[in-house]
Amino acid sequence: MKNKILSIVVFAVAILDCLLALFFSFSFNEEKKDNYIQARTVQEQCPALIADLQSATPESLPKVVETYQTSLRTFNDTLKAAQMQKDILYTYLQELKNLDENSFEAYKSGFAGHADALFARADNKAALVEGFNKVNSFKELASYISKTEKDYNVVKQDYLVNRNYLKAANGLVGRADMINANASANKKATDLEELQNDLKSFNKSTRLENAFVIIGYILGGITLFLMVFFALVKIVKNFKTSYKILLVLVAMAVVVFIGYIIGSSVLSPSAIKAGLTVTGFKMVNAACFTFYVCLAVSILAILGTSVMSAIKNRK
Repeated sequence: MKNKILSIVVFAVAILDCLLALFFSFSFNEEKKDNYIQARTVQEQCPALIADLQSATPESLPKVVETYQTSLRTFNDTLKAAQMQKDILYTYLQELKNLDENSFEAYKSGFAGHADALFARADNKAALVEGFNKVNSFKELASYISKTEKDYNVVKQDYLVNRNYLKAANGLVGRADMINANASANKKATDLEELQNDLKSFNKSTRLENAFVIIGYILGGITLFLMVFFALVKIVKNFKTSYKILLVLVAMAVVVFIGYIIGSSVLSPSAIKAGLTVTGFKMVNAACFTFYVCLAVSILAILGTSVMSAIKNRK
């Protein structure tokens, strides 16, 4: 009876999840997907731009466009400076990675003069020089490279996020500028209204997406809880025959943990475009790793079972 109840609950949860997915997919305008991602990116870093465009009138639009064009030019200059720091650190890392036991001593002895040229435009020159000066042998270099690479990944990630925002903001302001350039007052008013309706629609889609994700997590959590709960009940009642279930659960937890630990903390361009956080991206990596491990184990189990069955049949 309990197994029947569990099956009904899991089936009901799955049906509800599918219905929610269908509702979201039908309410989302695929033709404006890129514009939706653009608006969501801007909303995350500069919600004032979205708010100003939504409240703009044909008369106030030129001022809004001019204000944000000026702001984005300043942001672009800042981004170029950040890119320079990223590139300096990347060049430095590549030099360190190319060192071996034979070239390390020569590189270290000439580092003081080389650092003046390499870090001439670096904001943290003193820290970089001091860090390398503490590396006394080639054996200590690996840990220093690891630490420097983590610092580089943070700089690179911030740069990619800001570059993605600049591209999205320029696109949105560019669309507003094109509307502003309309000679016809009626056309200008119509296009501005369309832009504002799109922004409202995108905000609605964002709220719906967030709600869908939260509900999905809740439903998934309920399903997982019920499965684990009934599995543990079975283990407690008959441990001698069910301890293997506990071992499988522990193994799954270990696999997920390993997948999360080895998952990259540097957001890929697609992850940034999707609006994932570092934690979310590592969770995606953990899920993919777990899937691949489970798939490999399943295939090996099928092959192993087939081989064992063939051997037993021969006997």
